[in-house]
Amino acid sequence: MNTRELIKAEIDAVDDANIETLHRIIGALTKPAYQSQTTNPPADFNPLKGSLTFEKDILSPINATWDADQ
Repeated sequence: MNTRELIKAEIDAVDDANIETLHRIIGALTKPAYQSQTTNPPADFNPLKGSLTFEKDILSPINATWDADQ
């Protein structure tokens, strides 16, 4: 198990070029986990409604001959 003294000694041994990265990692670990503050949207909430348009069936076979040698 790591003790605080061991961790502090390892931090002191970190290269100066990596101190900023280490500081950001420690900062991220000390912040509380993000929790959404939003409530459930209303039942009629649909942000994508009307964003798609059906024009024709793209899955049905077509009546065209294919020439694979082209």
